[in-house]
Amino acid sequence: MIEQLSASKEAVAQFWNAEACGERYGDAQMEVRYGYEPEIETFARFASGHGREVLEIGVGMGADLLRWASAGAQVTGIDLTERAVALTRQRLAAAGLAGDVQVGDAENLPFPDASFDLVWSWGVLHHTPMSTRAMREAARVLRPGGRYALMVYHRRSWVAAAAWARFGLARGRPRMSLTEAVSHVESPGTRAFTASEVRVLLEDLLVDLQIRPVLTRWDRRFAPGIAQLAGDRLGWFLLVDGRRAS
Repeated sequence: MIEQLSASKEAVAQFWNAEACGERYGDAQMEVRYGYEPEIETFARFASGHGREVLEIGVGMGADLLRWASAGAQVTGIDLTERAVALTRQRLAAAGLAGDVQVGDAENLPFPDASFDLVWSWGVLHHTPMSTRAMREAARVLRPGGRYALMVYHRRSWVAAAAWARFGLARGRPRMSLTEAVSHVESPGTRAFTASEVRVLLEDLLVDLQIRPVLTRWDRRFAPGIAQLAGDRLGWFLLVDGRRAS
């Protein structure tokens, strides 16, 4: 059973409306994003979007949506916040690229079943209160055979352990669960999952389902020297890749 903690969607929206993800880096945002998280490009395979209808859930500053559009995809993007939508529209226009970007709720996607060839979401769905519903919604709008590609946070990771040390142990609450500790990371109520939890959640909707953790710079930062010893097994990013079942 996936433990759920209370956090309002309004609180999450307020957090990300104050500053879109990566906005603090200004014009260098794309360079910083792919420099800090090279796993994005490897996992996304942006060139594979050519000629396909791609939905991104949670556009942030629009970096990935621009990459899909530049690769020749017909792109649609949604975000919970007006700020992210406005920034992404501006960046698409400045690059001379077309795309439909709108405010939307990941838990209740405003699209019919089987609307897209590929659904992409990187580091977003663990922020919405009903994250498990959002993960299933992402599969619902895929066409049969369409690709499902997303990243959510991994609970059995060095970063989650660091969150426990900071928010639990250091505050005299050593019995705090990893789930509760992660809820203090970034926006209110952030969640993290195990591979087995995600598999049980999605295996009735997807085929060729691959779920694997990946060690990140954030793990190496919080556990310098020892993070490498366990390899990807205790990585912060949980990559979920599959195809919509017929």
